[in-house]
Amino acid sequence: MNNQNMIECITEGLLNIVFPLDCKICEKPIRESKGYSICKDCLKTIELIERPYCMKCGKPLIPTDFFKQNREILCLDCKIKKYSFKFSRSTGIYDKVLKKSIHLFKYYREKKLAKPLGKLMVDYLLKNNEFENKLDLIIPVPLHKNDLKKRGFNQSVLLGKVVGDYFSVPVRENILVKKKLTPFQINLSKSEREKNILRAFSVEKSEEIKGKNILILDDVFTTGATVEECTKELTKAQAKNIFVLTLARTV
Repeated sequence: MNNQNMIECITEGLLNIVFPLDCKICEKPIRESKGYSICKDCLKTIELIERPYCMKCGKPLIPTDFFKQNREILCLDCKIKKYSFKFSRSTGIYDKVLKKSIHLFKYYREKKLAKPLGKLMVDYLLKNNEFENKLDLIIPVPLHKNDLKKRGFNQSVLLGKVVGDYFSVPVRENILVKKKLTPFQINLSKSEREKNILRAFSVEKSEEIKGKNILILDDVFTTGATVEECTKELTKAQAKNIFVLTLARTV
């Protein structure tokens, strides 16, 4: 253990004694919290997404014998809509502990949650060989400069850095920019989301992505409207293949 890590451990230990944290899910005291407001036991209850799922958008499918035997199945949405990305995958279901964790992370500025949540994404990539040796760059979905100033950080960038550091894949947060200030997508219908995010992004440094395999990384996949718009812009800039990974997915 280097000096910096030792100092961090001592500091966290003292803080836990003076200002003990209670888990915001089960309300039990957290030992060795490392600043996380959710305990390890509750984090372990997050519902992870496993096969069967749509091979295009990653939507979980009912585990019937048919879906288990047909790995290349598409969901009803993907049989109609043609996404531009190669495929999208999500780590867990946007519900209960994972939903609460993301809300604490994004809206209550509990930035330290980036580490355990980012580790979920790392673990997913380790066991999912669909991404193996395919990634040249990670590009987090950007925030508009006004939203970034208000929040103080981009949650997708923090998650991307956890993933990028582990796999030694560069994380580039200044290539794709959000030029259009849009209302939050959370209460919009599918068609409203698509209209809201239309032409909201642009590529600033196209020479850095030409011919590259890119992973777009975001926190939540709902309708796919945001990552689809990002994909279209990166495709125009001649990126080779574009994949998507999100921490959570609504179902």
